[in-house]
Amino acid sequence: MRHEVRILVFLTHVTHILCYDWSSLNLVESHVPYVFANNLELTSQCKADEACPYRDILSNETVCWGFEKNCDAEKRFGGKSPTVDCDDVSKDRYWHQADFGYLRDQLNELDETKVCDSPNESSLHCTKFGSMCRARKCYLDLRDVNDGQSVVREGGIGGFCKLDANMRSKVTEVKRSLSTWGEQLQHYTQLNFNPWSNTSKYCDVIVDKPMLFVQLDFGGNMYHHFCDFFNIYLTQMANNSWFGTDVQIVRWDLSYRYGEVFRESWDAFTNRDHVSLREYMGKRVCIADAMFSFLPRTILGLFYNTPVEVNCRGSSLFKAFSEHFLHRMGITSHPPTSLPNQPNKIRVTLLERGSNPRYKIYRRILNVDELGNAIRKIPGLEVNVVEYDWRKMSFKDQLSMTHNSDIMIGMHGAGLTHFLFLPPWAVAFELYNCGDIRCYRDLPRLRGVRYITWEDDSKLEAFDQNEHPHYGNQPKFWNYKFDVPEFVRLVLKARSWVLEHDRFSHLRHDEL
Repeated sequence: MRHEVRILVFLTHVTHILCYDWSSLNLVESHVPYVFANNLELTSQCKADEACPYRDILSNETVCWGFEKNCDAEKRFGGKSPTVDCDDVSKDRYWHQADFGYLRDQLNELDETKVCDSPNESSLHCTKFGSMCRARKCYLDLRDVNDGQSVVREGGIGGFCKLDANMRSKVTEVKRSLSTWGEQLQHYTQLNFNPWSNTSKYCDVIVDKPMLFVQLDFGGNMYHHFCDFFNIYLTQMANNSWFGTDVQIVRWDLSYRYGEVFRESWDAFTNRDHVSLREYMGKRVCIADAMFSFLPRTILGLFYNTPVEVNCRGSSLFKAFSEHFLHRMGITSHPPTSLPNQPNKIRVTLLERGSNPRYKIYRRILNVDELGNAIRKIPGLEVNVVEYDWRKMSFKDQLSMTHNSDIMIGMHGAGLTHFLFLPPWAVAFELYNCGDIRCYRDLPRLRGVRYITWEDDSKLEAFDQNEHPHYGNQPKFWNYKFDVPEFVRLVLKARSWVLEHDRFSHLRHDEL
C-alpha cells in the first residue's frame, strides 16, 4: 500500500532583506547570474556586501533561465538550442513539454486564473487544472482537528478577498491525489473578517515567510520520491528561482513520522529537519505568502510519465536540476587520472539487483559476473559491479559513483533514476526494459545523455516465470540471463558514443 503524505515548506523570502546568510544560498557557480537576475534586491545587497561570495561572479549581461517573460532565446540557460537529435518543429514542442517553456506556460495560466483576489489583501491564483497555486495572506484553521479526519474542511482555509466561486469550481473540478489541489482547495472560503487586521485576535501562529504546500509520493522508491524532489525544485524555480536553504518543512498530516529511504536528499532543499503538522493542531495559522507546489503526478506534468517528443534529447531545466541537486549534496567529479581533462579509462558501472530478507527480488541478472568479466576484457574500460542498497552504501556514495560513471548499466527499476545524475557525455544502458519502454528511456534523454537498451529478445533467457503469486505473468517479475557476445556488442556501442566527446579524444586511436 502506498502511503501519501502532504507537507508544507517554509521558504525564505527575498523581499526586504536586511542581512543575509550567504552560506544558506549555496549555488552552483554557473547558476549564479540566473538566480540573481530574478532577485534584483538581492543583487544590490550582494554588490554592497563584501562578505557576499558571489560578487565577482555577478554579470552585467542580461540573462534568464527561459521561463521569464521577454526572455530571448539567446539569453536562456543552456543557450538557444540545448536540445538535439530532432528537427526544429519537434524542438519547439519539446521546449514546451519538458523545458523552461513548460514553466512559462504554467505561470501564464497562474496569472490569468484568479480564484480569489482583492488588491492589497488576500488572493489565490492557480493554473488551469489546479496543478499549482499561489496564495497571499492565507488563513488556515486547524482547531478541532482530530486524528483520523481530514485536515482541511469547510471553512478551514480561506482569505479576505472576493471569491469567484465559478473559477474555484473549475480549478478544483479534478480531485486526484498527488496530481491536483482540487480536493485541498475545494473549500477555499471568502472570509467575512480580515485576520491581518487584528492578528492577536485571529491568529495563533503568524508565518511571515512564504510557505510551499506539497503532496509527497512514496518515500521508499527513488523514482517516485524524486518526482517529489524535482517538483519542489520546479516550484522554487517558479518562485523567482529562489533556492535559499533556510527552509522549514512540515508534513501536512497528523502522523509522527514519514518513512523514506533517501532522507539525505533533503539536504538539497533545507538545512532543517521536517516536522509534522501535528504541531499546529488546535491553532489558527496566518500565512503571508503560500505556494501550492507542482505535484509528483501532475496531469501532463514533468518527470512522472512526461509526454515528450520521442527523438529529442536535452532539457535545460533537467540539466539545471541535476547540477543543483548534485552541488547541494556535495557530489563532485573525480576522474581516475591526475589529468582531469584526459581520463585514461572509461568508467563502467554495472548495477546488480541484490537480495532482501523480507521478499524475493525479481529482474535479477543471473549471469552478472559473466557479463562483468566479459567487458573487463575490453581495453580501456574500468568496470565496477555494484549493488545500490541503502543498507550497504549511503545514498551520497551511490550518487558519487553514478556521477563518476561514463557508462551506467542496470535492469529496469527505480534505481535507474540515477541516470539523471550522469555526466553529460555518459551513456545510460537500461539492460532490459521488461516491456516498459518509456520510463527509463525518457529520464536520461531529458537529462541530455544518450540511451540504449537490449535490442534482440531472442538473445536473452527468462527464468522464474509465473512464480510470483500475483504478477507471475509479467516480465517485471522474472529473472534473466543475457547473451554475452550481444552484451559486449552493446557495451562497445556505448563506448563509441562516449569516445565522441572531446574529453576522450586522446583515446579515439583505439577505435581506428
